[in-house]
Amino acid sequence: MLIILVGLPSVGKTTFSKKLSKELYKIGIDNIVLGSDLIRESFPVWDEKYEEFIKETTYDLIDKALKKYTVIVDDTNYYNSKRRDLINIAKKNKKNYMVIYLYAPLKILLKRNVERGKKIPNEVIIKMFEKFDKPGEKYKWDEPHITIDTTKEINIKEIAKLVKDHDRVHKKNSKILDNNKNNKKIFADVENNKIIMDKVDKITRNVVGEVISQEPSKTKDFAKELVKLRKEFLKEISKKLDNIDNNDFENKIKKEFMQYISKLIN
Repeated sequence: MLIILVGLPSVGKTTFSKKLSKELYKIGIDNIVLGSDLIRESFPVWDEKYEEFIKETTYDLIDKALKKYTVIVDDTNYYNSKRRDLINIAKKNKKNYMVIYLYAPLKILLKRNVERGKKIPNEVIIKMFEKFDKPGEKYKWDEPHITIDTTKEINIKEIAKLVKDHDRVHKKNSKILDNNKNNKKIFADVENNKIIMDKVDKITRNVVGEVISQEPSKTKDFAKELVKLRKEFLKEISKKLDNIDNNDFENKIKKEFMQYISKLIN
């Protein structure tokens, strides 16, 4: 089973993952906690050029470990495209997965970050908060199985039980789903739509980056409004996936998105 943690820095993912790991072991679930920081911290310094290697190596480790153990992914996974990558690894290995979303107010995250010595600059956390794809906000498939407010007491035993029950139910029903032809057709359509939306997500994200870099004099409010419009655009596109023409797809989406945000940038 693959347990995907989602949450911003200082929300408490690492503490939570260690406690969950021990509790799962107590109830008979052999597991391992993995995350990109294991690789990132092995470099002498941080550099953007290492990130692609870190991502690929982390995915490889998860893929190999999942063949033998339950894997807890201790990472921010703050873009839904990252969560989609992990879900695909679980599907490839014919394993169940569970998304656990941990959250806390931004001011709490910043306070905790200061208390632990500002491992990450507060400005970076603020930017991540502004770009964060809240699980389930855009796509049905992205809805978390468990949502946890880390400012409140966490019943780790109850969560471990939910994880075990979720995995058992999935294993019971897997043959029924595999043998249902109608379900297969539905799942294939849904999967295709997810692929399309992931492409749209990437295209529009690149456009936002280009626009912001070309408008250095614009305020933070401009960037926030741009990100907000992007999310609205994604919702609009998701409603008309059946009518999307795959011919010259990238340029058409880029052109349509530029038109959508034209009032803001002109």
